[in-house]
Amino acid sequence: MYSLKTRLSVPLSVACMAFFLSACGGGIDHATPVVANPQLPDPQPQPVPPPPAELTLEAGYTAIAASTGFSQPNWPAWSHTGTAPVDGVGCARNENYHVHALLSVYRNGQRLAIPDSIGRGSGCSYEMHTHDGSGVIHIETDVPKTFTLGQFLALWGQSISAGSILGLAGPAQYYVIENEKITPLTTDPAAVVLAGRKEIVIITGTPPKTLPRYDWANSGL
Repeated sequence: MYSLKTRLSVPLSVACMAFFLSACGGGIDHATPVVANPQLPDPQPQPVPPPPAELTLEAGYTAIAASTGFSQPNWPAWSHTGTAPVDGVGCARNENYHVHALLSVYRNGQRLAIPDSIGRGSGCSYEMHTHDGSGVIHIETDVPKTFTLGQFLALWGQSISAGSILGLAGPAQYYVIENEKITPLTTDPAAVVLAGRKEIVIITGTPPKTLPRYDWANSGL
Protein backbone atom coordinates (compact mmCIF):
# COMPACT_ATOMS: atom_id res chain seq x y z
CA MET A 1 0.00 0.00 0.00
CA TYR A 2 2.74 2.39 0.84
CA SER A 3 4.58 1.88 -2.46
CA LEU A 4 1.39 2.48 -4.46
CA LYS A 5 0.76 5.84 -2.80
CA THR A 6 4.32 6.84 -3.53
CA ARG A 7 3.87 6.19 -7.27
CA LEU A 8 0.63 8.18 -7.43
CA SER A 9 1.97 11.20 -5.59
CA VAL A 10 4.29 12.27 -8.41
CA PRO A 11 1.75 12.72 -11.23
CA LEU A 12 -0.76 14.29 -8.82
CA SER A 13 1.78 16.89 -7.74
CA VAL A 14 2.65 17.66 -11.32
CA ALA A 15 -1.02 18.10 -12.17
CA CYS A 16 -1.52 20.44 -9.22
CA MET A 17 1.49 22.51 -10.20
CA ALA A 18 0.17 22.86 -13.78
CA PHE A 19 -3.22 23.94 -12.39
CA PHE A 20 -1.73 26.63 -10.16
CA LEU A 21 0.51 27.93 -12.95
CA SER A 22 -2.48 28.22 -15.25
CA ALA A 23 -4.61 29.91 -12.62
CA CYS A 24 -1.88 32.41 -11.81
CA GLY A 25 -1.21 33.33 -15.41
CA GLY A 26 1.83 31.16 -15.84
CA GLY A 27 0.69 29.99 -19.28
CA ILE A 28 1.14 31.85 -22.60
CA ASP A 29 -1.23 34.75 -23.04
CA HIS A 30 -2.07 34.73 -26.75
CA ALA A 31 -3.80 38.07 -26.46
CA THR A 32 -0.58 39.88 -25.54
CA PRO A 33 0.26 42.29 -28.39
CA VAL A 34 3.57 41.86 -30.19
CA VAL A 35 5.77 44.92 -29.83
CA ALA A 36 7.90 45.74 -32.88
CA ASN A 37 11.62 45.91 -32.39
CA PRO A 38 12.41 49.64 -32.31
CA GLN A 39 15.91 48.93 -33.62
CA LEU A 40 14.60 47.58 -36.95
CA PRO A 41 13.89 50.22 -39.65
CA ASP A 42 10.41 50.50 -41.07
CA PRO A 43 10.03 48.77 -44.48
CA GLN A 44 10.53 51.23 -47.30
CA PRO A 45 7.94 51.35 -50.10
CA GLN A 46 9.10 50.05 -53.46
CA PRO A 47 9.70 52.77 -56.09
CA VAL A 48 6.96 53.06 -58.66
CA PRO A 49 8.24 53.18 -62.27
CA PRO A 50 7.43 56.43 -64.07
CA PRO A 51 4.51 56.37 -66.48
CA PRO A 52 5.37 56.11 -70.18
CA ALA A 53 6.37 59.43 -71.68
CA GLU A 54 3.96 61.02 -74.10
CA LEU A 55 5.70 60.76 -77.46
CA THR A 56 4.76 62.32 -80.77
CA LEU A 57 5.91 61.85 -84.35
CA GLU A 58 7.59 64.56 -86.35
CA ALA A 59 5.39 66.45 -88.80
CA GLY A 60 7.42 65.53 -91.89
CA TYR A 61 8.52 62.15 -93.20
CA THR A 62 11.99 60.64 -92.92
CA ALA A 63 13.46 57.96 -95.15
CA ILE A 64 14.36 54.91 -93.09
CA ALA A 65 17.77 54.65 -94.75
CA ALA A 66 18.53 58.19 -93.54
CA SER A 67 18.41 56.95 -89.93
CA THR A 68 21.94 55.58 -90.29
CA GLY A 69 23.18 59.17 -90.53
CA PHE A 70 21.77 60.24 -87.16
CA SER A 71 22.19 56.94 -85.29
CA GLN A 72 25.26 56.68 -83.08
CA PRO A 73 27.30 53.44 -83.10
CA ASN A 74 27.28 51.76 -79.70
CA TRP A 75 27.62 47.97 -79.92
CA PRO A 76 30.43 45.86 -81.39
CA ALA A 77 29.99 43.96 -84.62
CA TRP A 78 27.99 40.76 -84.45
CA SER A 79 30.12 37.74 -83.69
CA HIS A 80 28.83 34.24 -84.28
CA THR A 81 30.06 30.92 -85.59
CA GLY A 82 28.15 27.98 -86.99
CA THR A 83 24.78 27.61 -88.65
CA ALA A 84 22.74 25.99 -85.87
CA PRO A 85 19.30 27.46 -85.15
CA VAL A 86 19.21 30.11 -82.42
CA ASP A 87 16.02 30.21 -80.35
CA GLY A 88 14.01 28.84 -83.26
CA VAL A 89 15.63 31.02 -85.92
CA GLY A 90 17.37 28.98 -88.60
CA CYS A 91 19.16 29.60 -91.87
CA ALA A 92 16.90 30.97 -94.58
CA ARG A 93 16.11 28.55 -97.38
CA ASN A 94 14.83 31.30 -99.64
CA GLU A 95 12.96 34.58 -99.35
CA ASN A 96 9.56 33.70 -100.69
CA TYR A 97 8.18 35.49 -97.63
CA HIS A 98 10.01 38.79 -97.07
CA VAL A 99 8.88 41.54 -94.68
CA HIS A 100 10.66 44.21 -92.65
CA ALA A 101 10.31 45.34 -89.04
CA LEU A 102 12.23 48.17 -87.39
CA LEU A 103 14.00 48.32 -84.02
CA SER A 104 14.84 51.80 -82.71
CA VAL A 105 16.83 52.22 -79.50
CA TYR A 106 17.33 55.62 -77.83
CA ARG A 107 19.62 56.63 -74.98
CA ASN A 108 19.05 60.10 -73.54
CA GLY A 109 17.43 61.23 -76.78
CA GLN A 110 20.16 59.84 -79.05
CA ARG A 111 19.22 57.10 -81.49
CA LEU A 112 21.70 54.20 -81.42
CA ALA A 113 22.71 52.25 -84.51
CA ILE A 114 21.90 48.54 -84.46
CA PRO A 115 24.96 46.60 -85.71
CA ASP A 116 24.87 45.71 -89.37
CA SER A 117 24.89 42.10 -90.57
CA ILE A 118 23.41 40.56 -87.44
CA GLY A 119 22.50 37.07 -88.63
CA ARG A 120 24.69 37.18 -91.73
CA GLY A 121 28.19 36.03 -92.53
CA SER A 122 28.39 32.93 -90.35
CA GLY A 123 27.92 30.44 -93.16
CA CYS A 124 24.29 31.32 -93.82
CA SER A 125 21.81 34.15 -93.70
CA TYR A 126 19.48 33.57 -90.80
CA GLU A 127 15.76 34.01 -91.26
CA MET A 128 16.10 37.30 -89.38
CA HIS A 129 19.03 39.60 -90.05
CA THR A 130 20.13 43.20 -90.51
CA HIS A 131 21.91 44.80 -93.46
CA ASP A 132 22.99 48.13 -91.95
CA GLY A 133 22.69 50.28 -88.83
CA SER A 134 19.19 51.54 -89.57
CA GLY A 135 17.58 48.97 -87.29
CA VAL A 136 15.62 47.35 -90.13
CA ILE A 137 15.11 43.66 -89.39
CA HIS A 138 14.75 41.60 -92.56
CA ILE A 139 12.52 38.55 -92.11
CA GLU A 140 13.14 36.20 -95.02
CA THR A 141 11.62 32.73 -94.92
CA ASP A 142 10.34 30.08 -97.31
CA VAL A 143 6.83 30.26 -95.79
CA PRO A 144 5.22 32.91 -93.55
CA LYS A 145 6.55 32.60 -90.01
CA THR A 146 6.06 34.51 -86.78
CA PHE A 147 9.08 35.74 -84.83
CA THR A 148 9.35 37.84 -81.67
CA LEU A 149 11.69 40.56 -80.50
CA GLY A 150 13.10 38.13 -77.95
CA GLN A 151 14.14 35.74 -80.71
CA PHE A 152 15.93 38.50 -82.59
CA LEU A 153 17.72 39.56 -79.40
CA ALA A 154 18.78 35.96 -78.78
CA LEU A 155 20.27 35.82 -82.27
CA TRP A 156 21.99 39.15 -81.64
CA GLY A 157 23.30 37.91 -78.29
CA GLN A 158 21.51 40.57 -76.24
CA SER A 159 18.73 40.56 -73.67
CA ILE A 160 16.38 42.93 -71.89
CA SER A 161 15.79 42.85 -68.15
CA ALA A 162 14.91 45.26 -65.36
CA GLY A 163 18.53 46.25 -64.78
CA SER A 164 20.10 46.00 -68.23
CA ILE A 165 18.54 46.68 -71.61
CA LEU A 166 20.85 45.57 -74.44
CA GLY A 167 23.71 46.38 -72.10
CA LEU A 168 22.30 49.86 -71.35
CA ALA A 169 21.36 51.00 -67.86
CA GLY A 170 17.64 50.78 -67.09
CA PRO A 171 14.87 51.37 -66.60
CA ALA A 172 13.44 51.47 -70.09
CA GLN A 173 10.18 52.36 -71.77
CA TYR A 174 8.84 50.40 -74.72
CA TYR A 175 6.54 51.44 -77.54
CA VAL A 176 5.14 50.04 -80.76
CA ILE A 177 4.49 52.23 -83.80
CA GLU A 178 2.15 50.95 -86.48
CA ASN A 179 0.31 52.99 -89.08
CA GLU A 180 1.87 56.13 -87.55
CA LYS A 181 0.25 55.41 -84.16
CA ILE A 182 2.39 55.19 -81.00
CA THR A 183 1.26 52.66 -78.38
CA PRO A 184 3.08 52.16 -75.05
CA LEU A 185 3.86 48.53 -74.27
CA THR A 186 2.45 47.20 -71.01
CA THR A 187 3.33 43.54 -71.62
CA ASP A 188 6.61 41.65 -71.93
CA PRO A 189 8.50 43.42 -74.75
CA ALA A 190 10.42 40.26 -75.60
CA ALA A 191 7.12 38.63 -76.58
CA VAL A 192 6.20 41.34 -79.10
CA VAL A 193 5.70 39.87 -82.54
CA LEU A 194 7.76 41.35 -85.36
CA ALA A 195 5.68 42.23 -88.39
CA GLY A 196 5.96 44.13 -91.63
CA ARG A 197 6.25 47.92 -91.21
CA LYS A 198 6.09 47.63 -87.44
CA GLU A 199 8.53 49.65 -85.35
CA ILE A 200 9.53 48.72 -81.80
CA VAL A 201 11.02 51.60 -79.81
CA ILE A 202 13.16 51.17 -76.69
CA ILE A 203 13.96 54.33 -74.73
CA THR A 204 16.41 54.63 -71.82
CA GLY A 205 17.18 57.81 -69.93
CA THR A 206 15.70 61.09 -71.13
CA PRO A 207 13.28 60.44 -74.02
CA PRO A 208 13.59 62.32 -77.32
CA LYS A 209 11.25 65.24 -77.90
CA THR A 210 9.83 63.66 -81.06
CA LEU A 211 10.29 60.46 -83.04
CA PRO A 212 10.84 60.25 -86.80
CA ARG A 213 7.78 59.63 -88.91
CA TYR A 214 9.30 57.03 -91.22
CA ASP A 215 8.26 56.84 -94.84
CA TRP A 216 7.79 53.11 -95.32
CA ALA A 217 6.04 53.42 -98.66
CA ASN A 218 8.91 55.22 -100.37
CA SER A 219 11.73 53.41 -98.54
CA GLY A 220 11.40 50.24 -100.59
CA LEU A 221 10.43 48.21 -97.53
